[in-house]
Amino acid sequence: MNTDATAAEQIDDDSEDELSVDQVASYLKNHPDFFIDKDELLADISLPHESGKAISLLERQVTILRDRGIEARQKLNNLLENARNNDQLFDTTRSLVLALLRAENVTEISDVTQDQLANHTSIDACEVILVQQDNLQVSDAVRTESHEFLQDEFSDVFRLKRTHCGAIEEEKINYLFPSGSKGIQSTALCPVIHNSEILALLAFGNKEENYFNVNLDTLFLDFIGHVVGAVLHKQFTDSSS
Repeated sequence: MNTDATAAEQIDDDSEDELSVDQVASYLKNHPDFFIDKDELLADISLPHESGKAISLLERQVTILRDRGIEARQKLNNLLENARNNDQLFDTTRSLVLALLRAENVTEISDVTQDQLANHTSIDACEVILVQQDNLQVSDAVRTESHEFLQDEFSDVFRLKRTHCGAIEEEKINYLFPSGSKGIQSTALCPVIHNSEILALLAFGNKEENYFNVNLDTLFLDFIGHVVGAVLHKQFTDSSS
């Protein structure tokens, strides 16, 4: 027995009783052409609108289709924007990797990383903070901080060991970007990792409130963190040998 016959029989069986909303909806779904040649019935149907006025079924359909079209365009625009950002990040990542291969010490690694990433069009502020290590020798311009302090202040990054995006307290923004915190509204904190050990933090700031948000694809940022981590670990190993 086909679906149309089943729906019709169900309505016939319950004809003496009041039809439920689900039964009517099921029948209309199975009979999308039901209103063809029923102009008078369509004319009698009205639907409530947010404005308080009644609108026709056709107007409601047009509104729904228009809203769906707007939503689809927004999703497409978001996909295109993510694709453009990923292309830019790929170029930045490639340049960073090539520059890191030429770095000869930890100070150069830190400087190269900050310089390359700060040039990205979507990054309004960038800082590299190294986790203090025994016998770590860097220039005074390189920022270092204890593991305990960073873990206390940015616990989510240390717990999840992946990039954390979103808005943070103004006090933390001022700490992360001491020379360029003005106007920073959203941040991305990327852990520099080698074998699950966090060796440094990469902090990125943007002046748009929702640019770095929880839904942002952090694939390239996480990759950058691992690349810098591998180079740093090799330098630490070479320095101690």
